[in-house]
Amino acid sequence: MKITEVSIKRPLAISMVFLAVIIFGFISVANLPVALFPDVTFPMMIVLTSYSGAGPEEIETQITEPLEKSLSTVNNLDEITSRTSENISLLFMTFAWGTDLDAASNDVRDILGYITPYLPDDADYPLIFKFDINQQPVVMYTIGGDIDPLEMDKIADDIAERVQRVGGVAASYAMSGTFRQVQIVLDPLKLKGTGITSSQVMDVLQAQNVNYPLGSIETADKVYIVRTVGEYDDLDEIRKTVVGSKDGVPVLLSQIADVRFTASEQTSISRTNGVPSIWGWVQKRTDANAANVGTSVEEELRRIEQELPPGVRIDIIFNQADFIVRSVTSTAQTLVFGAILAIIVLFLFLGSFRSTVYMAVAIPIAVFFALFFMYLFDMSLNIISLGGLTVAIGMVLDSAIVVFEAIFRHKEAGEAPDKAASTGATEVGPAITASTLTTVAVFLPLLLVSGLASIFFKQLALTVTFALISSLVVALTIIPMLTVRFGAVKKREERKGFSRTVGVFYEKIENQYTRLVEWALRHRLIVVLGTIAVFVISLFLIPFIGTELSPEVDQGEIIINAEMPVGTNLWVTDSMVKQLEQIIMDEVPEIEIISTSIGAGEGGVSSLFSSTAGPHAAQLWLELVYREERARSVKQIQRDLRPKIMNVIPGLKVTFGGSEFEMFGGGSPIEVKVIGYDRDRAQQLTDELMAQFENIDGLVDLQSSLSEGKPEYRLIIDRQKAANFGLTPYQIGQVLRSRIEGTVASQYRLEGDEYDMLVMLDRQYRDDLKEIAAMTITTPMGDVPLQNFIRDTIAIGPVQIEHEDNKRLITITAGVEGRDMGSVAGDAQRVINATTIPADFTVEMGGGFEQQMETFRDLGFVILLAIVLVYMIMVGQFESFREPFIIMFTIPLAIIGVLWMLFFTGTTINMQSLLGVLLLGGIVVNNAIVYITYANQLRRQAGKSCIDAVVEAGRVRLRPILMTAFTTIFGLIPMALGIGSGNEIRAPMARSVIGGLLVSTFLTLVFIPVLYTLFERKKTKACEPEDAK
Repeated sequence: MKITEVSIKRPLAISMVFLAVIIFGFISVANLPVALFPDVTFPMMIVLTSYSGAGPEEIETQITEPLEKSLSTVNNLDEITSRTSENISLLFMTFAWGTDLDAASNDVRDILGYITPYLPDDADYPLIFKFDINQQPVVMYTIGGDIDPLEMDKIADDIAERVQRVGGVAASYAMSGTFRQVQIVLDPLKLKGTGITSSQVMDVLQAQNVNYPLGSIETADKVYIVRTVGEYDDLDEIRKTVVGSKDGVPVLLSQIADVRFTASEQTSISRTNGVPSIWGWVQKRTDANAANVGTSVEEELRRIEQELPPGVRIDIIFNQADFIVRSVTSTAQTLVFGAILAIIVLFLFLGSFRSTVYMAVAIPIAVFFALFFMYLFDMSLNIISLGGLTVAIGMVLDSAIVVFEAIFRHKEAGEAPDKAASTGATEVGPAITASTLTTVAVFLPLLLVSGLASIFFKQLALTVTFALISSLVVALTIIPMLTVRFGAVKKREERKGFSRTVGVFYEKIENQYTRLVEWALRHRLIVVLGTIAVFVISLFLIPFIGTELSPEVDQGEIIINAEMPVGTNLWVTDSMVKQLEQIIMDEVPEIEIISTSIGAGEGGVSSLFSSTAGPHAAQLWLELVYREERARSVKQIQRDLRPKIMNVIPGLKVTFGGSEFEMFGGGSPIEVKVIGYDRDRAQQLTDELMAQFENIDGLVDLQSSLSEGKPEYRLIIDRQKAANFGLTPYQIGQVLRSRIEGTVASQYRLEGDEYDMLVMLDRQYRDDLKEIAAMTITTPMGDVPLQNFIRDTIAIGPVQIEHEDNKRLITITAGVEGRDMGSVAGDAQRVINATTIPADFTVEMGGGFEQQMETFRDLGFVILLAIVLVYMIMVGQFESFREPFIIMFTIPLAIIGVLWMLFFTGTTINMQSLLGVLLLGGIVVNNAIVYITYANQLRRQAGKSCIDAVVEAGRVRLRPILMTAFTTIFGLIPMALGIGSGNEIRAPMARSVIGGLLVSTFLTLVFIPVLYTLFERKKTKACEPEDAK
């Protein structure tokens, strides 16, 4: 090959080229961003609308349904689901993969601008959240201390503001159970005595607390802006506001109300390690490095902590930087250990330090070449891209091994060093080029599919491709150049010591292998039928292996959800949760931090972090010590803890939460959707299904979105009586809402901050419906008691209402423990199939299992298309359909090894293990390509018979085949062990490749020669050995 001849003739020029590659690789490492996963934007958007004081049914009809109908017209929208609960409407919009979410959010924003004026006046403006895996909180922390809640709230706000200024931070929030406000607490008796109504007070405060622009005045030399200044400067001004008169005497606000600057009524409780606390979380900018931002934020928080009052402390609940650094470091260590093992295997096969160095040089060049191109392609250092480098470590030696062996054979034949190098590289050049192309080709179909498989593994595919292409160039340039420049290894008869021992040992293996091949050629029927039998038997392992979407990564966190019966107040829930906390602390010594939030999710952004809402619900976050410091995994701790906390505390239902994806509306592992409008029949069908699901082995944390109803007063308005007094139900509702919930009249500015001015009744009056009904409402005919127009009844209302594509549904969710997700989901599907479903209802599987099926379909398509591409490349290489067809039989041989490896290691068939199968489709054919290419050369160039060529090709190619296989296998062993942070997600891929390559290598050396002779015997009798059976 010309490139080889150039490298031999101009060694310094070639050396400088590769030295430049290494230098650029070093520079690239310093500039590559570090992340946990590739930069992925999931095609999901969330629209959140708060409507304080409103129930689920009101929000459903007044907010959720209008938004659903309007937003369903957005382009590329696949699905729109909603979750409506007290105070909150949440819409989850899922788009087609590849959708530009920036453009989609602009469309959504335009529609919201049109529809918002038709929503209730008291509802907040809808907020839009784009779901981005890298936009989840990089840091979550708590500020704890037993101090005044108002002071704590101010400290939390100040901390959030300081953190906001840290480089790379996009948003910083503090989530308190209370906040500061001006409360104007009206006394109903004094209102009645003065004849002033709450509406009058509202109107006066709105009119008085205002700065009004008047325009401008121009003098001879200046222009003055003119405005009235009427905003309140302090609370005394508010108290002295004249709100009306009685008998001609002005009535001040202070005469009918208590005005105070205080904390809002508490709606949630948070504590960390038993100390009252406020939660804070930080998001990074899209272009920022998560590891750097997390580290900088934690450093800033530690500085702030030194300035806090005595007794106040900051605890880091979660810092993505910690896990990223540990995962990336662990992956890098796996890469280095894999490289060391591959080099050791190389040395043991060669028995020569010099030869080992020649070929080992391919590893650093391939790594730095890949890093340089990762930088050019705007990639990051993450567990996926580094996993690709780890996979490539053993494979980059394959081409170098084949070239070196060819050069060595020609050198032993007596050729001059430069001639041996040129001839050897030229001889195997087409074969290793085809082998490299087949490996690279398996990744091309990933470009044609969408979804998780494509998004996550494109970076792995690119890193492997970069490394393999560089290794091919190294094999055809550096290896020949080194053998000429520094001399080839000694001939076998000239070797001494360890090198000679290795040579003798290998000769014995060659002889044993030759006898095995000769036996196989004489007993071809036995070999073929035996191989087919092993393959069929292996397929029966699949049900015992099981399936899941992806292995769980042990990030050292456990989320526990706890619920009391709906309607339980905050303080009762708190007392029950304290008992739960104590049990957990006693049973889990691995806990470093336990943080509890009770009542969170009732409104605002906090509802994104919990699927349950209200004072009856709590969420506990357990932060464990690092994985290296504990004997039990998260799964083991959950399994041990489950019987200790389930059904132990009266009335408290406890379930384990899932991954961080669930916090933003993602699905549970098992999710069953009951779609139908009739609530009572839906409840009946749901109860029937859940009763059957309880009997499924491995199904845990079973719950339904249709919770026990919440008790509510329903005030029924007599329309006719109201109309007689010139009132509408809307006007009456507004008045009742202001007296029960309170109404924000205006904003009070203090030291640059704004606080609500809330006009409300004292709690003793708001909690007494009779007192409220006895109050008057102003009508055109005078003040009339409200009780003249309303009557009340007690009923049970829904806690949460869910929709999918504008249809009501109930979601049954569950986790999986002790079994694979596929088997549990299969049992659930059989229950559904055996249940009688009403004609106007639909029941279907969703959640993690649905995502698994979609991903498996995509990967199945990718694998089939990859196999076709590999075959096409080989047809082009051999200019024949027969030899490539023979070689393709190595793929089912690899499947045998994959299945047995997964079975013995307890690994499921998942996204990562299927990626291993995809990789094998390009790897396992390489040995057969080299084998058959050389056999054909022996027949054409040396005139050997078919049988002799097959036997000789096997003997000559045995060592390079074994070397390439075992360097790849040992290079992947550290990854396959799954030790270290984040390595759980890559281990199945490595195990698949190791198992498939191990079995296929052995069977290829025996089965492929048999197939080759069977197909060739139709052309010549020379492929019919003596005593063939």
